[in-house]
Amino acid sequence: MVARLLAFLFSLILSFCFLFIFSSATSPSTGCYWTACQSKWLGGCGAGQVTADQSDNCNGLCGESTDPPCLPFHSHFHCCIPETPRVTNKCAQCKSKLDFGKEYICCTDCSDPTIINKGTKLGYCKTGADFAMQLKPKETFKWVVGPWMECSSPCDGGVRYRDVACYGCISDASIKHYPVDDGSCSSHDMPARQEVCNTRRCSESVSTVLSNESKKATGMSGWLVALIVLLGLAAAGGIVFAGYAYYQRRTNSSNGFVYIMLEGY
Repeated sequence: MVARLLAFLFSLILSFCFLFIFSSATSPSTGCYWTACQSKWLGGCGAGQVTADQSDNCNGLCGESTDPPCLPFHSHFHCCIPETPRVTNKCAQCKSKLDFGKEYICCTDCSDPTIINKGTKLGYCKTGADFAMQLKPKETFKWVVGPWMECSSPCDGGVRYRDVACYGCISDASIKHYPVDDGSCSSHDMPARQEVCNTRRCSESVSTVLSNESKKATGMSGWLVALIVLLGLAAAGGIVFAGYAYYQRRTNSSNGFVYIMLEGY
């Protein structure tokens, strides 16, 4: 009985070993792919390859595996070969891209690129697409200022502020200017973010206001006096004209006195 059990275990181990050796031998040596079933401890990707993922049923990144589900203690390995990016003009249109300052790194199918070494830009695309790089269009930077805010004090010196930010733009007119780090713009040409305002003394301001009010009041009284004088002259002229008309009426009248003389006897 024990001999049969040992024989069964031995045959099972041989089957696993055979399956592992067969899978390793049939795995491709290039590209980005799911391997056949391999041992989780002894299997994996070959030399010069990286393990991007592993799964018992290969759900996900590269689609379903053509191999059957793995036996216990075995798995499918998603292997990719790292490469340096080749030059392309397709990165700018991809949302999933990496910004490396003067260039973009992307996958030509716009899937997410994976970087292993930032210095050498070594990486891969899990979908098997080409790992690519595109130089950025020429970029210029300029300071953009907002309007001044209200002064913090009406007199005796206050402070007012405004927004100042660095914006970048590229030669592509379809892309609007966008905010960037202030270090991208020249610090020598940076507009002031704050300045002193309303520096006149508050006492001077009060006296100035009173003087203006006095001038306004004086101006109003002058007009009032002039109006009264004009009305007085008009009234006097009316009285003179009325007296003259009455006098003319009296002197030109045909009325007189009737004298009756009685003769005495």
